[in-house]
Amino acid sequence: MLATLGALAVEFLTGVTWQDAGKVELVEGLSYLGQPLPFSITTLIWIEALRNEELDPEKRLYPRGKFFEPLGLVGDPDKATLQLAEIKHVRLAMVGFLGFTVQAAVTGKGPLNNWVTHLSDPLHTTILDIFL
Repeated sequence: MLATLGALAVEFLTGVTWQDAGKVELVEGLSYLGQPLPFSITTLIWIEALRNEELDPEKRLYPRGKFFEPLGLVGDPDKATLQLAEIKHVRLAMVGFLGFTVQAAVTGKGPLNNWVTHLSDPLHTTILDIFL
């Protein structure tokens, strides 16, 4: 789900589309938004190891606490409600990212660039104009 948000955020902040981000990374080295990364892959492995220390599968799969729900608005939902909400959100995110992928394959541009192009001329910049 974060891939969809990440693709939009990186294109908005850097101007580099998600499909071209790997090319830029190879040229500039290990950085993000022009800043060197303060961590390495070993740090990420350590974070995942800490997360996996939790033995209770309910707490591990559906974390709670001050970091995941700081305002305490959800209350105490049951497992079935959380699972259903997760499935719905993941399916919607996959459809959204599929749209990003099709746009990139057809136009060679990122989602924000395609959106701005469409808004500049909505009647003549559609998917039908590309194929017809």
